[in-house]
Amino acid sequence: MNNLIIFTLLTTLIICIFIYKLAFFNGKPHCDGFVTNVYLYLALSISLSGCFIHLYNALLNSSVDVDNYITLNKTYTQIKPYLLISFIVSIVSIIMLSFQPLFSKDGYVLNHILWIIFIASISISLYPYFKSKEFSLVIQKALLMTCLIFIFMSIIVILFPDFFKKSYMQATIGLLIALMVIIITEFILLLTGQYTNDMYSKMSYVVIIIFSLFIAYDTVGLFRYADICVNSPNYPLLSSNLFLDILNIFVRLMGSSSR
Repeated sequence: MNNLIIFTLLTTLIICIFIYKLAFFNGKPHCDGFVTNVYLYLALSISLSGCFIHLYNALLNSSVDVDNYITLNKTYTQIKPYLLISFIVSIVSIIMLSFQPLFSKDGYVLNHILWIIFIASISISLYPYFKSKEFSLVIQKALLMTCLIFIFMSIIVILFPDFFKKSYMQATIGLLIALMVIIITEFILLLTGQYTNDMYSKMSYVVIIIFSLFIAYDTVGLFRYADICVNSPNYPLLSSNLFLDILNIFVRLMGSSSR
């Protein structure tokens, strides 16, 4: 576990150095290497989430349990007092971040603060996936599948950019509508007590497909923004879209694999 913590911290530090060297000039973000910088921020989002999960592990467990898996029920018992507040903070912070301008010479410090708050709060809900015995059997497979889906969809966009550019607006609206339908359907199934494990797995596959397509179209969006970028892009906001795509795919893969 100690080696994993060191690796996570070292990775985070290296990514921070790359971001400072490549994405900033005179202490402010610039547009050169726009897409690369967004991917660096995405990588930093993931590594920061890992750092926060390690922090919560150290805070919530005794020295004996820090290096060991515990039951899923125990992990949820540990974070239960903080789940509601963390959910509210994550929603508020990401909404506030989304209202920040995509390009502005001012506010980049606030953007980064809101972004870090969002990652810190959302990481609490991810803690059980990495700490529980039940999920330990499937987490490596879920991480690998999430990574492969992201790489595959990114390659598809590179191979067929015109198709995704032409269908960007219609597809984005369609995916948002599909996502809303899924949310409403799952809510109704929960209320009526018909949300079985089999139904959850089927719904999860649909959600994974939706967010896989979101990866493609959010990537296309990056190229669109790169063309109009003049100065001071909001890299935390731009990377958050892809981070949420990946997060939703990972959570659904974990849930469906463990049932």
